[in-house]
Amino acid sequence: MSRIKALSVVALSGGIILFCLYQVSELDFQTVLLVRSLHDPFVSRLAYLGNRLGDGLTLVLLCLGLWGIGYLRKTKAWQQAGIDGLVAHALAGLAVQILKHLVGRPRPRWTHQDAFEYGPSWQGGLDAFPSGHAAASFSVAAVLARYFPEWRGLWYGGAFFVGMARVAGGSHFPTDVLGGAVLGFLIGYVWARALKDWRENAVQALQKTLPLMIGGCAMFWVTFSQPASGGLTDALFWTGLLLLIAGLGVRWIVAWQGDGNARRTLGANVMIALGLAAGTQASWVIVVALLACIAWWLNHQPESGAPQCFLREACLTSALVIVLVTLQGLHGLVP
Repeated sequence: MSRIKALSVVALSGGIILFCLYQVSELDFQTVLLVRSLHDPFVSRLAYLGNRLGDGLTLVLLCLGLWGIGYLRKTKAWQQAGIDGLVAHALAGLAVQILKHLVGRPRPRWTHQDAFEYGPSWQGGLDAFPSGHAAASFSVAAVLARYFPEWRGLWYGGAFFVGMARVAGGSHFPTDVLGGAVLGFLIGYVWARALKDWRENAVQALQKTLPLMIGGCAMFWVTFSQPASGGLTDALFWTGLLLLIAGLGVRWIVAWQGDGNARRTLGANVMIALGLAAGTQASWVIVVALLACIAWWLNHQPESGAPQCFLREACLTSALVIVLVTLQGLHGLVP
């Protein structure tokens, strides 16, 4: 990728991430009020489980376990996964501690109003942003997804659960978790690959964080907002549905032909992304999704991809139907 394209991808991706964090920051205090109103023991147990799962000791033991299994089985991939996981965890922890004390954001239990003056601080409780649990979990998940890609859903699903638990337990704001997740993923993704190509890998990693950032922010946004009724809202919904159907149709055609056409697959993914964005019926989500699609297109590699299988396409179709239905159900769920 040329230097101009790389800089364009970095600028677009960085701008999208910052804008999404800004948008969701307007909902941080409402989320805190919602969490404080919950007194369900089941939620408390889930929060406790997520906290333990994302604890530093748990992640260290996981990485040491992988290394130990690899040593006993004489499998270098397992050993390297454990070592890289430990290093990525340490790097994420160092970066988090620096940012925490530079930003000086209060934790939710210290927050009683929406406004607060941020700034460097070593005071306890003023260390909310970014979330250390989220950063550590996503850094290790990114490493494990590199060495065990067939289980990437499990790694990232566990990291996502940890992040949600930190919000549900009242330890962090949503933006703390999102910021920590992006930071951890960037560190883990780059460290698990050749360091001599760290610039190219960093560009790739930054661009790959966009679905997480936009999707997470959009879910929070629609939960706290009720779209205005009218022709424009209906038009956005039906446009999004048509784009989803068209994108899935192209992917099914590529899977049927079995040639793994990367360009057509990218076009299908762009239609699906824009369809989901239109389904939120939020103008800012549609705009940032369009910018993200431009970043993906600039970062597109022309080589042929691996042929899609029908089972994967069926799973993707089912997942997208669930996501679209969930988006409609979440609209205005929290007043």
